[in-house]
Amino acid sequence: MSDALRDHGTRELTLVWERPAGRVRPSATLHGFGDGLGVAVAVPVGDDRVLLAASGDDEEDDVVRLWDPVTGEQVGGPLRENSKQGGRVTAMVALPLAGGHTRLATAHYDEDDDGHVVYLWDTVTGEQVGGPLPGPESASNLVAVPTPDGRNLLAVTPHDEEGLWLWDAATAERAVGPLSAPAGVEDPSAMAAVTLADGRTLLATAHDHGEGAVVCLWDPVTGELVQTLLCPHEDEGWPSELVAVQLADGGRLLALSLNDDDHETVRLWDVATGAPAGGPITGLGLRPVPMADGTTLLAIGSGLWDPASGRRIGDLGANRVPAAVAAVPLPDGPTLLAGEAPGGAVWLWDPTAVESPTEPEDVGWAGLVAPVTVPDGRTLLATRSDTTVWLWDLRTGETAGQLHTGDTDVLTAMAAAPLPDGRTVLVTAHRSGALRSWDLATGGLVGSLPPGRTSEIRTMVPIASPDGRTLLATGSHSGIIRLRDPETCATASDGFNRPERPPLVLAGVPLPDGRTLLASSEATPARGGTRAVRLWDPATGLPVGAPFENHRYVEHLAALPLPDDRTLLAVRDFDDSIRVWDTDSRQLVAELTGGAMAAIAPSGGHPLLAVARQGAIELWDPLTRRWAGSRLLERPVTALAGAGSSLVVACTDGLGVIDLVN
Repeated sequence: MSDALRDHGTRELTLVWERPAGRVRPSATLHGFGDGLGVAVAVPVGDDRVLLAASGDDEEDDVVRLWDPVTGEQVGGPLRENSKQGGRVTAMVALPLAGGHTRLATAHYDEDDDGHVVYLWDTVTGEQVGGPLPGPESASNLVAVPTPDGRNLLAVTPHDEEGLWLWDAATAERAVGPLSAPAGVEDPSAMAAVTLADGRTLLATAHDHGEGAVVCLWDPVTGELVQTLLCPHEDEGWPSELVAVQLADGGRLLALSLNDDDHETVRLWDVATGAPAGGPITGLGLRPVPMADGTTLLAIGSGLWDPASGRRIGDLGANRVPAAVAAVPLPDGPTLLAGEAPGGAVWLWDPTAVESPTEPEDVGWAGLVAPVTVPDGRTLLATRSDTTVWLWDLRTGETAGQLHTGDTDVLTAMAAAPLPDGRTVLVTAHRSGALRSWDLATGGLVGSLPPGRTSEIRTMVPIASPDGRTLLATGSHSGIIRLRDPETCATASDGFNRPERPPLVLAGVPLPDGRTLLASSEATPARGGTRAVRLWDPATGLPVGAPFENHRYVEHLAALPLPDDRTLLAVRDFDDSIRVWDTDSRQLVAELTGGAMAAIAPSGGHPLLAVARQGAIELWDPLTRRWAGSRLLERPVTALAGAGSSLVVACTDGLGVIDLVN
């Protein structure tokens, strides 16, 4: 058996570079959140350990699991009442008790059964130890309040009861209540536990009141109203979230979020005096981030804020940093943030270690990527923003230039081709129907086709012609396929012409006899034929062989020329089904599933098919017909392109190159 046909076993994929470089280096990654991360909370469990309780974001998923934030391993759960679904988890609160034990309160909403309810759990045994108790309508109406005698009370504003109740977490019995709002103010819409300078912890409740908000401070043991703060503001909306903030100088603030449906505004007040102390800060959501030095930062909207200075000091949910769902203070380490990473996994990371952004904005990762071999032997990668093409060195990831293709005419497709005189051009297609050819050495315009001569070009691939030239096959929005001269953009052949067909996907298919055919989805030539995935001879415009049937709304095509004189064609439909065909016999070789795909060619070996699957890149070997390697990415992949043994990965938030290691 030749070495080219030998089974090389599992292949290793190594990351060569990524742009922009990842700003977050997670200290742990949690898996198993197929529908996303829902609610999460830090749970101290004694012995200087803290766990993370987390639920999924599926309306049918009431499961809560416990995770070790250091190792990323699941260590407890699932917590589920009598092994039946109890409704979507809407809030969770940890309630530490004496002796290192901790209760976990989970609030659920089940439209068809119990409505709004709360359950209490033993985090060591996983057993339910209390509930169902009357539950809150929103997460901001469930809070833990420690007492001087070592107890932890659970404060709840029930959805269908008047007043506010405090429950003993150890016994699941009512301890205090109901606490009734002062005359003239609404029932509480948000709560928080506030530790004062003298060591007492009070329960703060926020109420809507005319031109402002009222914050009441209650003694959780006696239920007495200790202090009332009037918080006037000019913002529209009602109090939706309340957070207690401790400053480095010992001061205490209250951060109050006011919700006007379309937006939220956060303002700060001094607990001792009731005087305004900061804001407004605009952003959806308000979450405390307790730091190792005892101070508190605030996660507001897409930013991490220092309440003492009022400055935004970091990103959350923006600029390649995940949004934070929970803060996890480690006993002997930093505070970690937990949030859903692109691709569905959950990351834990240190917000103080997030790297500053260094890349230019709007460099265009999202859709188009084209490998380009230039005369000096280098391979560049072309990516596009709306009207600019960026060039990157395949080996180093360094910026190699940019082409300003127009002020307003959005790019829709691009491909590179060598010219007979040795130059390499990049041809860009635009929404207006315009085509432009660019000299990559000078950045100058070589040739163009004015707007209006053709409909919007959706796909474009280089194809070898019998006379040795490289032409570009283009597929338009109206369904027309044409072969074009890459230098002038003029039509070289229009034998493929059937305007009633939908947008096309094209690919070059090299054959053992030296010819390169054109694979096309849902298109027929003017000379007739049926609608299917077909191979065409670009010299004649005639179909070659029978169609590949039962493919519609094709999104990707990839050719796999093998050393045994077979060429396979992988076809991916809109539903992520992938079928691999023998182009000679028309036999179905394999059926796979996955997203974006591309062929890569290892040095000295046969091509492999790279497929984006479940947050990873996986390799499929066409000879052994099995998966042969993978690399976890945890980022949504929008496009793949092969460049020798390298795989170019375009994501919604970046570009990377992965190399195959035998």
